[in-house]
Amino acid sequence: MDRRKFLRAMGGLGAAPLLWSVGLGGLREAHAAPGGRVLVVVFLRGGWDGLNVLVPHGEDAYYRLRPGIAVPPPSSGSADAALDLDGFFGLHPSLAPLLPLHDQGMLALLPAVHYAGATRSHFQGQDIIENADTQPVVNGWLARYLQATGEAAAQKAICLTDGVPRSLAGSLQVPAFPDLAQLTLATGQADRDMLRALIEGQYGRAPLAGHPHSARLHDTGQQMLADLDALRAIGQAAPANGAAYPNTTFGRQMRQAAGLVKYRPGVELIGLNLGGWDTHNGQGGGQANGRMSLLLRQFADSMAAFFTDLGGDASRVLLLAVTEFGRTAAENGSGGTDHGHASTWMAMGGGVRGGIHTGAGWPGLEAHQLQEGRYLAHATDFRSVYAEVLSRFLGVTNTSAILPGFTPRPVGMLA
Repeated sequence: MDRRKFLRAMGGLGAAPLLWSVGLGGLREAHAAPGGRVLVVVFLRGGWDGLNVLVPHGEDAYYRLRPGIAVPPPSSGSADAALDLDGFFGLHPSLAPLLPLHDQGMLALLPAVHYAGATRSHFQGQDIIENADTQPVVNGWLARYLQATGEAAAQKAICLTDGVPRSLAGSLQVPAFPDLAQLTLATGQADRDMLRALIEGQYGRAPLAGHPHSARLHDTGQQMLADLDALRAIGQAAPANGAAYPNTTFGRQMRQAAGLVKYRPGVELIGLNLGGWDTHNGQGGGQANGRMSLLLRQFADSMAAFFTDLGGDASRVLLLAVTEFGRTAAENGSGGTDHGHASTWMAMGGGVRGGIHTGAGWPGLEAHQLQEGRYLAHATDFRSVYAEVLSRFLGVTNTSAILPGFTPRPVGMLA
């Protein structure tokens, strides 16, 4: 990891109280205090195609619009067919690992989430979804949550990403590490030993008397090495309960997210990314080797392993999977789909009210029902999803402080 990025990210951690057992031996016995809820937000960057994630196989227009990339209906008997959920909607076959969560009532599916007047720019779209505001703001929606509740960001939030996502960015200092297991002050052992000795020497001295910041700097320096060791141990911890994560960057990050839930008391917010969803060409349908199928399988295998790994801790976790927009209702001439409007969001966890939540009702795919004749209309404003997460999961009594100017409607995805 780049040393400058590491030192920036570690800046907030040194001020946080050390709450973990250092070393893998301690981690085997140490678990986070029971009852602490954890929100995990996975941003699916690129705009995943919600119509091929949660397939409306009961609608004829879906098959007319997508003659080459539609997922076959369950009635076809094809190995590539959608996995029926309610006679109208079905999961893409590559999402089969999510079926146990669905059957346990731990998977909520929201098939048409977006907002009025939406942009079809990736960058603006991601900013709006993560800011929860159509205008530029300083702090993302989760950063505003931390501010409104008076929580110290470095104690409550961490990102397993290359940089801090907009949802947690702004005036707060939130640490971000793409790989906890690789946290180090230098690449070579000699440099690591030298830097460790330097830090221990500098901060091992007693604080300067009368200096207003000396005591805090002293504590921060002493804390940093211990925090570094603890985070690295979490990053290297083996999964529990026979969980098998994909051998990918995202699979590793989900494993480390489970480690943070289990072994870092006080963690409340974890941010992750999974990109690659901008499927303008060669998207594929239900076949296992299709471009989108491979991404969906990685996502589903990671989710299944995550909740298996958590075991009993899954009851206090909510995972929210979001994206910046959906895709065009019709396939394009390159066997893909272009930037669209509404898409499917997911919520998973012990406090979820499982099933399909259509908000104002399924918008439909007939020509007169499509937005601008091309895009799936939205039935649920994404800020209503956030409002329900804030109020029913995180315990916020007044969501207007975090979502100003917005009046949410019930979504019903959380118990």
